[in-house]
Amino acid sequence: MVKSPPLTADTEFQGKHPGEAFQFSFRQHWIRLLWPFTKLIVWHLLIIGIAFVTFAMIRIPDSFTRRATLVLLTVFYLLANFEFLARFYRHYLYVIVITDKKIHRIKKSLIILDDHQSIDLWALQDINKYQHGLIQNLLGFGSIELEAQDTLLRIHFTPAIANIYEKLMHLREQARTQMSYRGTAQQKA
Repeated sequence: MVKSPPLTADTEFQGKHPGEAFQFSFRQHWIRLLWPFTKLIVWHLLIIGIAFVTFAMIRIPDSFTRRATLVLLTVFYLLANFEFLARFYRHYLYVIVITDKKIHRIKKSLIILDDHQSIDLWALQDINKYQHGLIQNLLGFGSIELEAQDTLLRIHFTPAIANIYEKLMHLREQARTQMSYRGTAQQKA
């Protein structure tokens, strides 16, 4: 869903230039987390099933084997949860911020990744939206491709893609109008 908080001058984010006015931001569609969540549930069910069979049905008499099995199941439990949390944070820290002048794609992770890519709205030559398949059309997400002179920026799993596409088209026209107005004013001076 598109988040459009009240427009204030003090909305700050990484890579914001002076004079830029925040318009809206969004994260990838929630379906991006469906596979990691499903995998987490499967791992939990598998671990619970193995623990039940091992400790309730079979009743292993050797104390060392029971403890080793318990440690192994605990390690798998922790790894499954850690993987889900890492994917959740990666999803949460991947943000697209649109201002009146630029589109910023901010990709971060907790430790390793810190990627920031910006593209000027007025320089956009093409804005394409893609929705392939029944699920993308039913849930209203897809990919947006922003093409400037030497830059191609793809934003996958864009939620509410029709609304965002229309807003981007409108903001691009506003940015071009402002740039042409500045160019005309500079030529007269």
